[in-house]
Amino acid sequence: MTKCQLTTKDFAIVKTMLDRLAWSGGPLVELLRCKLASAQVVFSNEADPDVVTLNSRVVFSVDGGSAHTRVVTQGPMDSMVGLTIPITVPRGLALLGLRKGQSISVDRGRGTTEVIRVDDILYQPEASRPGITEAEPVAEMARRRFPVLVFSADEPRPLGVRPKIRHTSDSGDDPGPSAA
Repeated sequence: MTKCQLTTKDFAIVKTMLDRLAWSGGPLVELLRCKLASAQVVFSNEADPDVVTLNSRVVFSVDGGSAHTRVVTQGPMDSMVGLTIPITVPRGLALLGLRKGQSISVDRGRGTTEVIRVDDILYQPEASRPGITEAEPVAEMARRRFPVLVFSADEPRPLGVRPKIRHTSDSGDDPGPSAA
């Protein structure tokens, strides 16, 4: 079983695909089960830059043949024929979560298999997001002060204290809304 790394988003999508296809017993079901069983799940900002995630532009080869460059997508993109490979086909799903240089053997049906190898990752959305850095040390987080947000136009009051009525007359009678 080939180890892979999936972001929480990619894992949820693969899990949903399995839930929808499990009854069919189709060619993707076994590959979906293997992906989920061998996955190391990480948050998007913790994904290694050399791992194929959704919307990554990847260079791969099949059975040692010529290299192909595709964008790994969630579903088929009719307007981008030849430029994408969806995870709804075995090759696309096989690429998801693999590292640069890693290979996986995929069942093509009728007892034949093919070996898919990730040659390079030209673009990974998680690695190119601005402002995403390594996790902040716990000591830094403890020192940081967060602003207190008050969701009221009134003065802050302790929990459980009933608010006062705003429009009161000296006689204690509520005059109703003003005509302003």
